[in-house]
Formats: sequence, structure tokens, C-alpha cells
Amino acid sequence: MKKCIAALISVVLLLSLTAGCGTSGSGGNAAGTAGTETGAAQSSAAGTSSGSEAEDEEIPEVKTFNIYSIGEDFKNRVQDFYPGYELTGENSGMISGTPVVWHVYTDAAEYRDVLDEKLGSETDTDEKIDLFVVEEAFLRDYVESDVSMDVIGEVGIDREDLSDQFLYTQQMASDADGKLKAVSWQATPGVFAYRRSIAREVLGTDDPEKVQEAVSDWETFADTAEAVKEAGYYMLSGYEDAYRAYADNVTSAWVENGALNIDPHLEDWAVQTREFAENGYTHGTQQWSDEWRADHTGDGEVFGFFYSSWGIYYTLQPKAEGEEDDTQSAAGDYAVCRGPEPSHYGGQWIIAAKNCGNTELARSIMKTLTCDPEVMKKITKDIREFTNSVSGMTELAQSDYEAEVLGGQNPIPVYVESAKLLSKTHTTVYDDDLDTGFQVSMQDYFDGKVSEIDALETFRKVALSRYEELLDSAGDEKEEQ
Repeated sequence: MKKCIAALISVVLLLSLTAGCGTSGSGGNAAGTAGTETGAAQSSAAGTSSGSEAEDEEIPEVKTFNIYSIGEDFKNRVQDFYPGYELTGENSGMISGTPVVWHVYTDAAEYRDVLDEKLGSETDTDEKIDLFVVEEAFLRDYVESDVSMDVIGEVGIDREDLSDQFLYTQQMASDADGKLKAVSWQATPGVFAYRRSIAREVLGTDDPEKVQEAVSDWETFADTAEAVKEAGYYMLSGYEDAYRAYADNVTSAWVENGALNIDPHLEDWAVQTREFAENGYTHGTQQWSDEWRADHTGDGEVFGFFYSSWGIYYTLQPKAEGEEDDTQSAAGDYAVCRGPEPSHYGGQWIIAAKNCGNTELARSIMKTLTCDPEVMKKITKDIREFTNSVSGMTELAQSDYEAEVLGGQNPIPVYVESAKLLSKTHTTVYDDDLDTGFQVSMQDYFDGKVSEIDALETFRKVALSRYEELLDSAGDEKEEQ
């Protein structure tokens, strides 16, 4: 597919609709062995040569290994958890004699432009990309491209080493031919985070297993929402809050046989969200707005939020504590259960560039950070990041690991359950853009300004106008705009 267009569909929808949308060990040994072998070979060559022959001997140049990333996360993981990494500067290091240089970007658009320019160049420069990291939003663009190496067939990581990863992280990173093109050290399963105090008042218990029974499917979730409303609370804060739980459980992709496709489960989300709005089950905020953030505190009147594993520590905890001195903190008043359906949110994947100059080092880094359960357990223990190791996380699920914001609950058993149940076989390069556009297009429907049919038709027309290569929903050629 041609390079993704710069303008997101959500921007067009924002201009065309009245509604708005508001708004972060073992692998090291492989590289070490390579360095030792290279050094031994050089020593042997020098030892067997003499005189001018020794002087004429050309010592192989040790090329810089360039790693490109969006944000500091991956750089920090390698620096802090890759065995034998030597820090030589803020954006430089050394692994077994090989200089490593980090190229870190904070602007996603700029980063993608840099990747596309350098990955498409055949020129062997000092800043050639060897390894790079991408976020979920643009993962598929590089998975389905020939600029990425086959993790098994080309990078050389064994299937057995990869077998301990959560399957959904590989499904999202496999191309149309089934080749795994990227790996992640993270797993980001979704959970339903609820207020313990409200659960005790409404359900008579705050036990995660009992609360799970009250939100086990969407019909039961709605029944509980009615009980929550009768007690004077809201079930959810914003219209978009439950979207990802629905979107992660579709049975078809956004694009089927070249045609735009709206999965029925996404329509289910739209219908239920409208019903929640009409019945007063939702507070009507927009995600990331001041009102939405305030609903997390002890002063808020919202029962729960859908969050990912990383969001519990990095997002929920500070929001529960509040930003104002006179805000009542809800830290410790939350707990998590799986919710109606398994889900996830976010993540970063590591890709070896097609023209990688040191495949052995790329393999070592990728294998160590994503296949070594001991390394990944240490990451989870040290910085509270749920990692991509079934065995490692299952072990921690049975430990004394706990989260302060969750009143001492160990959330890892819930994370493991959700991550194991999740299947992501309907991913496309269009997902991030169309998911955003679909949510924006439904706003007028939720507010009662248009019908569901009209909202869907608006979304369909704008989507097809933005992606000229797509057929219409019926599979016929789209009329030229």
C-alpha cells in the first residue's frame, strides 16, 4: 500500500461534523560471542602474519549500530536491562565492542518521515537504520513492507524462543503471508478499573471476582449500570470509554476484499453508547478532558474506567490522586477485573531493518528483551510494566506483587487472563485512523442530533473520500470524488 496519507480522517470529520473530539542474559551472550570470535580471528590473523604482511592486514571496521525510536522507553529498557550494555553518552553506548547510537524522536509525524526516508534509501551512511521501534498506530505500515526483516527467517530467532510470548502481540505483527516482522517486550491487556467504595455500596462487595460477575458481558454490564445510576452514580465517564473493548472483539477487518467494512460489533458499541447516554449511565465527558480526569478522583461519581495494564500505574494512579490540593484522593479505592471482553491498548514493537548491518546484534537485542522471562520479570518488578512473557507473568501472578492505587491488589492475574484471551487477527494499516474517525462520527448520534443510519453514512462517505483506493461497502467501485 502506498504511504499513509498525512491528514487523518478524524480531522476531516471534525471539520464536517458539529460534534468535537477532545483531547503517553542470554541474548547479550550472543553478541558477546560474536565480539569474542571477531577478536580471536583478528588475533589469529595478526599472529600468523609477519613484517609487511602484518602491516598490510586490514582490520575490519566496527560499524555503528543505529537504533531509532519514538520516545525514550526502548532506549531505557536496553540501557537498564540488556546485560552488558555500556553507557558512553546520553544517546550512545557499547555492546560487546560495537558502538550503539540512539536516534530518539518525540514527534510521531517527524519520526515517520525520517523512517520512510532512511528505510527507503540504499545509501550506506553512518546513520543507516539497523533497528527501529514503532507504536501500534503505525505498526502495520512496516509489518506489511519489505523494509522489515522476517523475525524467524531472516533475523534468526527460533520459534521455540518466541513461544512464550502472548499470541496477540505476534498476530498484530505478522504480515499477510504469516511472517512475523516485529516483536514487543510489552503486553498491554485491558481491564475494567472500578471504585471499591461504589462497588460495596451498589453490589455489596468490592471483590474482583464478584464484580467481574456483574460486568461479565455487555448485557450484564448494562444491568449493573442501571443499579449504579439508581445509587446516584455513573457507570462510565465518557462516550468513548468502552470503544476499545468492543473494537478488539470484531469478527471482520475495517477493509475486507478491498472494500470499507463496518463490523457489526462496532455498531453494537454505538447503539449501547447511545442507550447509556439516553439513560444517564454515562457522564458525557470526553476522554482526556478536565472533566474526565476529575471523574477519577474521590470527588468523582463514576463507577469505572477501561484501562490497559500500563495505564493503571502511569495514568490511573495520578488521576485518582487528583491535581488540586483540596481534591479527595481515590488512590487505593480502585480494583480491576477483566470486564465484558478482553482488550488491549497501545504498545511498541521492535523491527530489524532490511538493510541491518549487524543482524547478530539485532537478534540478540530482540531476543533478550522479548524472549527472556528473567529479563522481563525484572522489568515488571522494577518499573511496573507488564511484559510479554506468559511464564514470567504467570509466575508473578502468584507472587506478592501489588499495586498501591488498587488497594494492594495484585492485578497481574487479571492482565494474564485478558492477554491470553485476546485475539487480533483482523488488523489493517487503516485501523488507527478509522477507529478515531468512527468515534468522532458517532458524536452527533450520541447527542441525539442525527440517526444512527445518518451517522454511519457520514462516516462512510468521509472515509471513502479520504482513501481513494477503497471500494464502497457493497464492493463496487467508488465513484470518483
